[in-house]
Amino acid sequence: MRLENKVALITGGYGGMGRASARLFAQEGATVFVAGRNEERGSAFVEELNGAGGTAHFVELDVVNQDQWDAAVTQVMEQAGSLHVLMNIVGSNALVRFPEVDIDEFNKIFEINVTGTLRGIQTCAPLMKDSGGGSIVNIGSVAGITGNFGTGYSSSKWALEGLSRSAAYVYADWGIRCNVIQPGWIETDLTASMNSNPLMKKMQKSAMNNTVLLRRGGKAEEIGYTALFLASDESSYITGTDIVVDGGWFSSAPYLANERSHHMLSILDKKERVEEMIHRFH
Repeated sequence: MRLENKVALITGGYGGMGRASARLFAQEGATVFVAGRNEERGSAFVEELNGAGGTAHFVELDVVNQDQWDAAVTQVMEQAGSLHVLMNIVGSNALVRFPEVDIDEFNKIFEINVTGTLRGIQTCAPLMKDSGGGSIVNIGSVAGITGNFGTGYSSSKWALEGLSRSAAYVYADWGIRCNVIQPGWIETDLTASMNSNPLMKKMQKSAMNNTVLLRRGGKAEEIGYTALFLASDESSYITGTDIVVDGGWFSSAPYLANERSHHMLSILDKKERVEEMIHRFH
């Protein structure tokens, strides 16, 4: 099994991407600590994992609370004795944007998305070092590698990229790797509720068709499998970088929108054929 004898702590472990990752980690032999603020949801999910043959525990954790991070690491140490994987998923996507940014709300987003991850990394790293090293997997967003109308969200995800690379640099000699997964549009509980609106669903389908190479949104399991790879020893020579999981949106969206809306490739093909014919008669 790919994570046999490994111990993993996942913040937001009962959310969409968290559930998918926790299930895969448990199936591959890891002891999984599902961390979050909602004990009822977390404990129910842990019961599901254990019922399926895995080994899981719930950890009460608000990522902005340092005392709770300290308590979480103590619990992991007491119940598992080691820690090899830290996966940071918790994040705020509150809409804070120009032209009038509410500074307090902007700072709240950074407190969750950046400082909360910082707290987790530096609190867990000593135990990971004592456990022989491991892997930190942070969940970013394509908004953190492109521009985005969500001023607070995009800014925080860009900051997360820098934080992660700094961690990779500093903790390399501790045997700890740190990488970022940059998801595009992923189908989770949040997006499912948005798609329950027929108009939103139609708009979303049109957007997928016109801007994503694979013509669909991603599945939470597709993030989970990427996280599993980064958590496992299969990625032992990968650190300080990111993996974009977006169906080809980031690399091609501007060009693809041109093609699928205006049929640019067929126009270019016709142009080339016409030019070839003209060339033959000269």
